[in-house]
Amino acid sequence: MEKNWVEAISKKVDQQAQEYISVKDFRFYQIEKLKRIAKLLDRQGSCLDCKYAKAELEKIVDELDRLINKSGVNRSEYEKRVEKLLKHLKKEHGVYQIHHFTYTYSAIYGLLGMVFGLLLTYGLFYSFNSTVFFLCAGVGMIVGNILGNRKDRECKRNGKQL
Repeated sequence: MEKNWVEAISKKVDQQAQEYISVKDFRFYQIEKLKRIAKLLDRQGSCLDCKYAKAELEKIVDELDRLINKSGVNRSEYEKRVEKLLKHLKKEHGVYQIHHFTYTYSAIYGLLGMVFGLLLTYGLFYSFNSTVFFLCAGVGMIVGNILGNRKDRECKRNGKQL
């Protein structure tokens, strides 16, 4: 029965998108993401909040025309409602967006590389050396990218990626 719910939501999203939503809005508002959210909500069987989130997702899909096509206020309402669902999945079930860890780790390790580069350049040369600084920052970003990519692949394998 639960599998039928995911299929029904998917069909309803496709129908609403085909009838009411332009291709540009479909891509910009990531309407396809609603199907993935439905699958993830369906996997969380015993979570009471997810049961309420399923009802909320059904309401969002039913009101998709009003939420996307009418006004800016309605569009921001759509974004807030979807973000609330995503926030619950992230906080309670460890579900993350695609490339979440790659971007996060790249930024953190890039900053650490910059700090290390500054310390190294002033420690060795007693003045700023751009080559050492940018080399350390680049290496930090590459290391962060590799580690984040590993973590993202692990999340994808465990079905914890949106």
